[in-house]
Amino acid sequence: MLLLLVACPAAPERPQPPRPVTALSIIETSLDLDGKLVGPSNARATIIVLMASWCGHCKAQLAQLAEIRARHPSTRVLGVNYKGHEEYDNRGNAALLRAYLEPMPWLRVVPAGEKLFDALGRPPFVPAVWVYSAQGELVRFYDRRDREPPSVDEIEALLVRLGA
Repeated sequence: MLLLLVACPAAPERPQPPRPVTALSIIETSLDLDGKLVGPSNARATIIVLMASWCGHCKAQLAQLAEIRARHPSTRVLGVNYKGHEEYDNRGNAALLRAYLEPMPWLRVVPAGEKLFDALGRPPFVPAVWVYSAQGELVRFYDRRDREPPSVDEIEALLVRLGA
């Protein structure tokens, strides 16, 4: 019996299971329009908005997010731009997108490849908005297939609930 105990060392420590791949985790490992790694954040909440430079609803949503961000500075706002949406019907392109973003230095935008667009659920309409907790959990998804974009009050109530 003693020989058996010596011959069987303690079981190695189990590795932690990998964090599930989410749209947020893909964005955090992506480069933004300036070629910089987005990376993780200590933000109390993260808002992701799928947008296009030509989209009137997106402009209104981004104006609301600027207002919200001013009152909730511990909230990170990330834009996602999918080429298929940006260049839909020849309405936009990379130059128009950069010009559009110029007055919004607070908004980091990630060009979405197919992997990220798939992780987002391939929403056909912009804007679409996702809100994540500080722990990286999806708390709310606002999908234009189901409803109008969220209001300032609606997002602020959610951020307060998240402690942002």
